[in-house]
Amino acid sequence: MSFTFRLMLRDLRSGDLLTLLLALIISVSTVTSIGLFIDRLQLSFEQESANLLAADRLVRSDDTIPAEWTLRADELALQHAQRTSFTTMMFAGDSLQLSQLSAVSEGYPLKGAYLVDDTLFGTGQRSTEAPQQGEIWASSRLASLLNIELGDQVEVGDATFTLTKYLVRDPGSSTSAFAISPRAVISMADLAATNVIIPGSRVRYSLLLAGNRDALGQYETWITPQLNEGQRWQTPTQRGERIGDTIGRAESFLLLAGTLAVVMSGVAMALASARFVKRHLMQVAILKTLGATPKLLGKVFFQQLFTLFLVGALIGLAIGWGIQEIIASLLSGLMSTTLPEPSISRLWLGATTGLISMLAFCLPLMSHLIKISPLSVLQPNAKIELNTFVIYLIGFLGMYGLMCVYTKGFLLPSIMTAAIFGIALLVAGIGWIVFKLGRSLTSGATSGWQIGLASLYRRLVPNLFQLLVFTLIIMLTLILIGVKSSLIADWQQQLPEDAPNHYLFNVQANQIDQINDETSKLNVQKSEWYPMVRGRVTAANGKTVQALYPNEKGEPELYERELNLTWAESIGKGNELVSGDFTAEGLSIEQRVAKEANLTLGDKLTINIGGNIVTLPITSVRTVDWGSMQPNFYLILPKSILEDYPANFVSSLFIEESKAQSFYKAMSAFPTVSILNVGDILKQIQTIIGQLSQAIQLVLLCILSAGALVLLASVRSTLEERLEEGALLRVLGAKSALVRQALFVEFGALGFFSGLIAAIGAETCLYGLQVFVFNADASFHPLLWLFGPLIGVCVISSIGVFASRTVLKVPPMLLLRGL
Repeated sequence: MSFTFRLMLRDLRSGDLLTLLLALIISVSTVTSIGLFIDRLQLSFEQESANLLAADRLVRSDDTIPAEWTLRADELALQHAQRTSFTTMMFAGDSLQLSQLSAVSEGYPLKGAYLVDDTLFGTGQRSTEAPQQGEIWASSRLASLLNIELGDQVEVGDATFTLTKYLVRDPGSSTSAFAISPRAVISMADLAATNVIIPGSRVRYSLLLAGNRDALGQYETWITPQLNEGQRWQTPTQRGERIGDTIGRAESFLLLAGTLAVVMSGVAMALASARFVKRHLMQVAILKTLGATPKLLGKVFFQQLFTLFLVGALIGLAIGWGIQEIIASLLSGLMSTTLPEPSISRLWLGATTGLISMLAFCLPLMSHLIKISPLSVLQPNAKIELNTFVIYLIGFLGMYGLMCVYTKGFLLPSIMTAAIFGIALLVAGIGWIVFKLGRSLTSGATSGWQIGLASLYRRLVPNLFQLLVFTLIIMLTLILIGVKSSLIADWQQQLPEDAPNHYLFNVQANQIDQINDETSKLNVQKSEWYPMVRGRVTAANGKTVQALYPNEKGEPELYERELNLTWAESIGKGNELVSGDFTAEGLSIEQRVAKEANLTLGDKLTINIGGNIVTLPITSVRTVDWGSMQPNFYLILPKSILEDYPANFVSSLFIEESKAQSFYKAMSAFPTVSILNVGDILKQIQTIIGQLSQAIQLVLLCILSAGALVLLASVRSTLEERLEEGALLRVLGAKSALVRQALFVEFGALGFFSGLIAAIGAETCLYGLQVFVFNADASFHPLLWLFGPLIGVCVISSIGVFASRTVLKVPPMLLLRGL
């Protein structure tokens, strides 16, 4: 053991072991900091989204909540509350109004807060307490329709309540927002006294849960097998397609960032390991000459690697923890919520990355190192015989496995791996052609640029490998920049500031002109009016839905329920024709629904509309941008089919906060019109997106910093050869300016071609990520083709010349002796 540590101290003083240690620390700290930071961000996104649910988890049921469900929650030390929601009639004096009523238990909400106000149509103040027994909180719209004020009495069934607050927002509004009747809240203790829930009533019961994630996971495992039809387990990221997409894409990007950190950490370890082995060839040969056996050498190197791993992992974990704390501190002033503390259990990722990196890259090289022949002492220029393909295959499998574990899947690692393999083949082909061409053009080189180009082919294999490393680093950088910019741009396009935040339903044809007048006076942006008629698809191509899907197993959404049908003279905003003729006398169907139901142009659907049966062919297929927040429909029928049926109309509006009070007061003149306010949900989504934008920039900075360190390590891996060549040139009389020019040309050429190939790879990889991971439309990124070569030339030339500065400062003889 003492011999092992003496060798380690010697290697540390010479800098050989220090290089490997630094690479290990960089590897562990990079992945640890990003892993911990991503964990905190994901917890923050989940908490922010939980405000939409009023809990961490929710069980929704069409029947009353069984007592054993709450008992199990108590056993797992989970907080719980209940909410019962239904539609009922409310009375106040001579006024009556159909309303959406929620009865909530003590402790509700578990997450988030109510917004309530003492002023009609006020903006609201936060309240984490529910109404007390005998109280009712009603929305300003409901109060206006009932013509009541604070302190007035409201009757619900057999019970009478006092209006004590105007309800601005229910923290669980995401579950009740699409109940378009005006809302009110009472205490669960008062529900039985109302006697409004009778057999046959349509009621939604909810059990809300909050607490430790592990306990929530145990509860989910326990309750999932018990859920029947009409019962559902919900998480914050499942609250609506838009919220789920937003959080899902955020997690995909953060996982991508962590995956790239793993790749770069592996590259750093590979370069450092190769340098370490190369510089220990002579040491091992001498030890063998003095009688050291392979077993002894194996033990020595294993002890060195184990000690190195412990020291590097501990330092890397500490640095990684500190880095994520600094990033979180910088971000805290920009985020609307405080980032939760990271989970210590996430530290395993950084330590595992370092361990797998050492096992995958160091161990195979060390095993070959101890087999070197003692004759190497007499032949110092002899090469170590390695099965390079097997060694790097082991390294690749280690990195690929770690990426799969980290991303909990194969899609992201597979896309990255395919891109890296494609880049490797492209680099080998282009590099060989360019380097050989450079040699033929620089025969008898005397100038700096000729010497620099000739050097490319003279060190063909090392330069091809270095070209690959440079290309991968630049490509990963371009991918991050491209994904970040396109992802944020896509979110901003999906949720523009003037996205519609209200819907008007149940509007009759004779009310449209009056409502148009009111919205015009307020200068409110409004979409077109769309008629709606209810209908249900009963057969496809002559086969009934029951025959196609016995027992409703695998039944597509198109057949599951009644649909809102409409007609339109032209294709609306947010719709795009994919195939067929929209003006033909037939059905226009949304593309995703058609694909799910395995329908194409020419297929015939039978629809039951108010008891009348209509059969129509599919004459066009549309894509629908559901993110446009415009009224959209699965099926659009000809006007001649629907115009004789009674229809109500729908439109979407964008209402600024300053106009909200005036708008609601104006709409109180239309008591039969239902208003759906999705503005609160959109605000919370936009808050999440804003936090993502800031977080992604910091994650990007962290990744790029790691990339710069790996880039420096790759330059140093061939530094000895470059220094030797530079020293010889100076011994032969070359001036420092000539050597500097040769270095700049060599690194500049490597940087240019690396950047160009990286742009090709990044564009290809971005296509795969956008289409298959983020489920978005592919787009071209012209700036990548400019920034790729520019970054390559500037960054790699600067780092290369800086790392090789020794040859320009140290006297040639001293430099040669050191080599």
